[in-house]
Amino acid sequence: MKKFLSAVIIFVFALTIFSAAHAMNYQLEQIVVISRHNLRNSLKAGDDSGLLTLRGGEMETLMGQYFEARLRAQGFFPKNALPVVGEVRFYANSYQRTIATAKYFSAGAFPIANIPIEYHRALGQKDRVFLSPTDPAFVKKLSAEFDGKKIINDARKEIATVERLTGEKFNPADYSFKLRDEAVEWKAQGSASKINLAADALLMDYYDGKVSYSDAEMRDVAKISSLLINTNFDRPLGAKVFASPMLAVISDELNTPSRKFSFICGHDSNLSNVLTAIGVEDYTLPGTFEWRVPIASKLVIKKFRGSDGNEYVGLSFVYPSAAQIVNREMLTLDNPPMIVTLKLRGLQTVDANAIYKLSDFLQRLSDAQIVDGRRVD
Repeated sequence: MKKFLSAVIIFVFALTIFSAAHAMNYQLEQIVVISRHNLRNSLKAGDDSGLLTLRGGEMETLMGQYFEARLRAQGFFPKNALPVVGEVRFYANSYQRTIATAKYFSAGAFPIANIPIEYHRALGQKDRVFLSPTDPAFVKKLSAEFDGKKIINDARKEIATVERLTGEKFNPADYSFKLRDEAVEWKAQGSASKINLAADALLMDYYDGKVSYSDAEMRDVAKISSLLINTNFDRPLGAKVFASPMLAVISDELNTPSRKFSFICGHDSNLSNVLTAIGVEDYTLPGTFEWRVPIASKLVIKKFRGSDGNEYVGLSFVYPSAAQIVNREMLTLDNPPMIVTLKLRGLQTVDANAIYKLSDFLQRLSDAQIVDGRRVD
């Protein structure tokens, strides 16, 4: 009898714990999206280099329509929403491809609202939020953190694939990397630059349906296309130094009471360094050749109000698959983009769905802006 009662007590206790762990309900209050621009012309396209393409605009509109359908289904925005002043913010780096991406997304998400796109510099000039100047105090450490020779040696197989597919040749005796004077960014020179540009052009042509190669070949091409971006901005110190202005913007958005939706459009570099700076755990991205920050990808930060009255956040990565881009597929609730839940290294979750306390996440954003005991300006 005692054993039976003990078993009952243990069962009731376990049931109570299980219920408590799953009793929380969350009400969506705010969304902050950090986006990479959509498809652009290759960096070898002369006067049209880097401009958003027609397919890029089309795919970004479809992504905006998907967000609209998803948020409308959740009761977050009504159909044909007309947000009041301050409720929605669209902010982009001062480049055609980032401004245009924001415009196309807003056309899909808020089709009759005519949302203004905010940008702070003359067209073609870098906004420091998206490409911050180099702090002289960090240059020596940033240089020590970067190993160009290892980067090239680790990518020999992928370089050979790009050589075979494009005809461009990499010369091991003719490559170098230079730290740009105005930014915390290494720039390839010599044959390293040529092979990188060749891979970039091939990847853009693939997405545009102009060429077709195997998945294995395209993974190699994508690695070389994004090689410098990933090696520039997934380094611990470099990521923090570069990401700090963007982290401050994210924190400000989450602390703006009137804001419901923020769309901040930059580059793969911005996403790469933000993900590294805040300590996102390693993740796998199905359906794409690009292993870290696919074209048109988005870091989505959702703020919730829990049924306990406290505020929480969840993070995810949203991006179109390679097939969706090549086939120009509609992005709908029945055919959604790829969505991957992100987890933060060393931060305590409140449930099994990778939900964090807002206060803990804001502290993580603040801590990520501290380098060598001081806040990066």
